[in-house]
Amino acid sequence: MTTAIELLRHVDLFEHLTDEQLNELAIQSREVSFRKHAILMTEGDSGESMYVIKTGSVKVYVSDDDGRELILYQQSAGAVIGDISLLDDEPRSASVTTLEPSTALMIGKQAFLDCLRTSPEMAINIIRSLTQRLRDATEGSRSLALDNVYRRLADKLRELSTDADNESPALPRKYSHQELGNMIGASREMVGKVMAELIKGDYVEVREGRIHLLRKLPRNW
Repeated sequence: MTTAIELLRHVDLFEHLTDEQLNELAIQSREVSFRKHAILMTEGDSGESMYVIKTGSVKVYVSDDDGRELILYQQSAGAVIGDISLLDDEPRSASVTTLEPSTALMIGKQAFLDCLRTSPEMAINIIRSLTQRLRDATEGSRSLALDNVYRRLADKLRELSTDADNESPALPRKYSHQELGNMIGASREMVGKVMAELIKGDYVEVREGRIHLLRKLPRNW
């Protein structure tokens, strides 16, 4: 079983910490378990801790007063979530919910800041991490503003797909049309229409609920 120190050692944010620093951070962390669909944090709440995902996966999303969601991204083992609000003392900028039973290391705000003060390299890694998130957000905004539903869905299918036992690339699990719509800022009905056309054109196939990409998706439809 992966120990706290081993998990932290393989996280980009902490890769330059000394063994002593890693040990101190591990001592001050606590492993927590979550059931499927458990809420780790809610947009607007104050941030007093961050998490390093150990097993399972989560979705990071924003929502409106009507309950409509826009999924910003999904994260799995090794990902760090909740660190931004520890740095600026502002409320959580997004909500996080588990997609399956998951475990994580919970690190308190003071332990995180103490570690940051003793490691300039960690500060640089945080800057790099935040810069990448800004680039991703810019690209996401561009896509929502300029790309049509088909292109956004095609890009998301390519992003999510992985090689499936030397067969055609496939999404790692079942995704409903609503889930995919939440990821690309489109309605369930529009995703359903595009998927129906892709299936009709023999570009994708659904096997046991999982979407398989049979051939390269065209850039435009």
